[in-house]
Amino acid sequence: MKRNITLLGIVSFLNDLSSEIIHPLLPFFLKSMNATALGIGIVGGLLDGFGNVVKLFSGYLSDVFRRRKPLVFLGYLLSQISKLGIGISSSTGEVSGFVILDRIGKGIRTSPRDAIIAESSKERGKAFGFHRAMDTAGAVVGTLIAILLYTSLKNFQTPILVAAAIGFFAVIPIFFVRDTGEFAPKKVEVGVKLKKYLFVAFLSGLCHLSYMFFLIRASVISVEVAFLLYLLFNVVYSLYSYPAGILADKFGKSKVVGFSYLVFSASLFLMTLKNPLFFVVAFILYGIFMSVSEAQQRALASDLSKSQGFGLGAYHLSFGTAIVVGNVIAGALAELFSLDAAFIFASILSLISAFVYLFAKF
Repeated sequence: MKRNITLLGIVSFLNDLSSEIIHPLLPFFLKSMNATALGIGIVGGLLDGFGNVVKLFSGYLSDVFRRRKPLVFLGYLLSQISKLGIGISSSTGEVSGFVILDRIGKGIRTSPRDAIIAESSKERGKAFGFHRAMDTAGAVVGTLIAILLYTSLKNFQTPILVAAAIGFFAVIPIFFVRDTGEFAPKKVEVGVKLKKYLFVAFLSGLCHLSYMFFLIRASVISVEVAFLLYLLFNVVYSLYSYPAGILADKFGKSKVVGFSYLVFSASLFLMTLKNPLFFVVAFILYGIFMSVSEAQQRALASDLSKSQGFGLGAYHLSFGTAIVVGNVIAGALAELFSLDAAFIFASILSLISAFVYLFAKF
């Protein structure tokens, strides 16, 4: 692995450690503020998708100016500030505002960071897989800390403030990352192949139900059980990310991603059965799905991009917009009918996405 990939892996480990102290607590923190299912769907959609709008512009700027590192640093710094803001929030509206700031930070950093990763290794599936493995290893540690803090303190706000303090350490390794500029193009453009892929990315983004819905459903047993299942999810996510990258390089990214959407469809369906054993299987399948799709969809976008920063930004814009739309629809379905309706909606779309990826020609 190249130096840049290792350093950015460390950054992601520390950042996700901080974030994943907050994430399992967040839906219950919102419920303590009397947030509705639609409100949680909106926050979940913003959390998972809003920053993707910014990724297009940050990717474009990093291509044009051939400087990616300053944008990466700014993006991570804003996210740490937002975590502090969430910790001192007293309403759903305030939380939403700081979640938007966090997603702006994520949007600013992700495309230039992914471009640095892509430019630092020829084995992109493996490189993105390693980065995702470090990210999710931090998530495992963060979730463990969240469980320990919640069980000892029995409140949501103090652990969030602890997470914010930890998060500021994530920006330090960025100082040692080197801008590559290797493949910075003279002309920023989106090729025909990537344009086709953007439609597929939008379709698949619609089914990316927020983890918050999984936690809320699992909490019918208890909040502590929901946290433990989320920990299981992150362990599986971490363990499979790097092997998934190797498999994607060997068998083809599109096919591996297509298989992962079949797995996700099954996971979503199992969450409707309200059986503790099925919940365990569903969270394991959810972890397998995320270990493949999160990194390998980006790696596929990278392969199809003529301009790395702008191309990855265009992918994130399409995919992330769909995530916001899909979670708002899911939240509305949960509010009007039941949580089952949200899971079934996402399961059907995931199944359709699986077949598109399995048989698409990019």
